[in-house]
Amino acid sequence: MTANPLFSASVILFKQQAKTREEALQLIADEFLAKGVVTDAFAPALLKREATYPTGLALGSGIGVAIPHTDADKVLEDQLGFLSLSEPVEFRQMGSETDTVPVSIIIPLALKTAHAQLDMLQKLMALFGDDDQMKQLAKIDDVDTLVQLFTTNGIK
Repeated sequence: MTANPLFSASVILFKQQAKTREEALQLIADEFLAKGVVTDAFAPALLKREATYPTGLALGSGIGVAIPHTDADKVLEDQLGFLSLSEPVEFRQMGSETDTVPVSIIIPLALKTAHAQLDMLQKLMALFGDDDQMKQLAKIDDVDTLVQLFTTNGIK
């Protein structure tokens, strides 16, 4: 496997099932907690923040992604997570009170500083703007290939 410290805990789940955004977020938050990289306050804070500040994005590639995150004090170790869904769930569009996005890829951030969160969001937005890379990301179903794609895109 390509060494990438942001994926060292392997909080990576492929083709999972969830009926709602809350269920999907709880699924990945539980995985973060099980791997010991967040506090038990992470899941409720993540759900609350997503309800107030939605992170759903409809990309030009036709793929819906979400990049949920919460306050750094809920994080014990810097990590990125990855959750792909077998069927999309509705997230609210970033910056909108009412618009929704069918999301099939969730990349939650567990980062210990606000600066690190901003830096990572910028790197992710660059990746999201590359339609070919996003189409490849949507098809990935193994950890090594996933980590390699992130690493080669400067997300490490």
